[in-house]
Order: sequence, then structure tokens, then C-alpha cells
Amino acid sequence: MNISCALCGIPLTPMDTVLGENKLSDGGILCNKCLNKATATNKDLVNNLINYSLTEIRDLVWRESIEEVEETEEEPLVETSVSRTTITFSHTVRFSIDNAKPTRSEEIKEQILALNATLSASVNNEVDELVKILNTDEKLIAIADAKYLHNKMDGLLLATQHRVVFLNKGFFGNLYQNEFQYQNINTVLYGLGESSALLKMLINGSQTDFRFKNKSAAQLFCEAIEDYVNSSKNRLKQSLTNSEPKSPIFQSEIPQKEDPSTVFDKLEKLGRLRENGILTEEEFEEQKKKLLNKL
Repeated sequence: MNISCALCGIPLTPMDTVLGENKLSDGGILCNKCLNKATATNKDLVNNLINYSLTEIRDLVWRESIEEVEETEEEPLVETSVSRTTITFSHTVRFSIDNAKPTRSEEIKEQILALNATLSASVNNEVDELVKILNTDEKLIAIADAKYLHNKMDGLLLATQHRVVFLNKGFFGNLYQNEFQYQNINTVLYGLGESSALLKMLINGSQTDFRFKNKSAAQLFCEAIEDYVNSSKNRLKQSLTNSEPKSPIFQSEIPQKEDPSTVFDKLEKLGRLRENGILTEEEFEEQKKKLLNKL
């Protein structure tokens, strides 16, 4: 098993190997710093690194480094700046690796590692798609392997601070994506079985289920998103309350009359909110009484 970068020789970290994107055709693995240096020289390496050998990568990097050395002959052999690292080889050829800002792909890897998520190799293709799926302001709060029982697809279930998303990438490269906005999720809960666990989401009156082989993943996923679901529900209630016309203080005891058709429309909406579990029976009766007083 490779434990050191094939190019610079420094020990590999989990960030370098979490998704296997840094692997060369001859089996060598690059650390992320060397990968950034190589892709800065040849942008085609971003998606085709597996087609290049260590010899080809070394030639590309050394050629670029020789040109830099020729332009700055007076540059000292060893630099002490914390933002650059100089590496010397027996060939007396040297190059510098810049500590560049992490790419979006690296940021996503860091978020997956921070969640301590145990993902199987079967979802690697789906993980690769996250760079295209997630917006720049989205951060992963939960991620796990799961089966979408609606269509029996195995794939990747993830959640951000804005939504829940299920991904499945087929053998022919076709990507299935289904997302669920928190404002549409009425209830979320999980249940444990003998060999698996279920995550249940009530969405606009319909139940959506996902099965997890990892029981703890279902519980962690549920706990990660329930605060966002409840916050969205509270915002909806507040919006309904704010939509009620407010009378001046001295008229607070005199209900404002409204057109009967408008009142009946609001009653119908209240009934749907109660059926979907957004309003309790007490909240429904209270709002109903207020509307009936306006007839």
C-alpha cells in the first residue's frame, strides 16, 4: 500500500486518498500539493490523471521548474517562507510547491472527513458529482449510503443547510437526482430494524423512505436535519400569522370583516396545514375561530 507521495516522498494523509482521485497509471499516488502543482502546469490532468505515469508527471513538473529557475538564478536553494516549500533532488533540479487555496473538491473532501462518514466504494461516482451538485454556499451536514425505496435505487443521500439530495449515477453515466427542500418536509424520523434502519420523511402529506445498512448513519442523518425541518416549519407558521391583517390598538376588540370567499379560502388552507401536521388541533381551532369572526 502506498504511504508516501510518489513525486515528493512526503507521507500521504487521508485527504490525499479519501476518494482515490490522486492515483497514477503505474499505481503511484500524489499528495494534494503535488497534484496542484501538476494541474497548474497541465490543466488536462484534472480529469485524466489516471492516464499519466509518474515519469510523465515528473517530466511536466521538472520542465516547468527548470524554466522558473532560469528566470530567477539568484533565488536561494532553500526558502524559509511558510507559504512555499523547496524540494531538492540528486539531479540538482528543484521546484517549489505553492500552498494554494483548497479547491472546491478538496473542501468537500474535508467536510466528508469532518462528518466521520463511512462511505462505501459503490458511491465514489456519486461523490465525484458533488462538485457540480453543491452550490458554493452549501456545506455538508450529513452524508451516507442509502437505498431510495421509492424507486429501489442505491446511491448517496446527503444534506446541506438548504436541502436534502439523493444521487444515483448509472452504469452509462446518467445521473438521477432528487432533492427535498426543508420547507416541504413536515416530519422526519428514523426506525431501527434487525439489519438496517429507515429514515422516514413526510413531505406534503406523502411518505418518503430511505434504508440505511449502517444503523447509526440513519440516526445521525435524522438528528442533523430535524432542526432545519423544524425551523422551516416555524417560519411557515410565522408567515401565516403575519399574513393576518392587524388592526389598530383601539380597534383590537372589533374584528375586521372580510369577503366570505376569502375567509373560506383561508379556512381551506388551514385545513390542509392541519392534515399535513404543520398545525396542531389547538392551533387550527384558534385560527379557525378568528376567521369565522370575520364573516
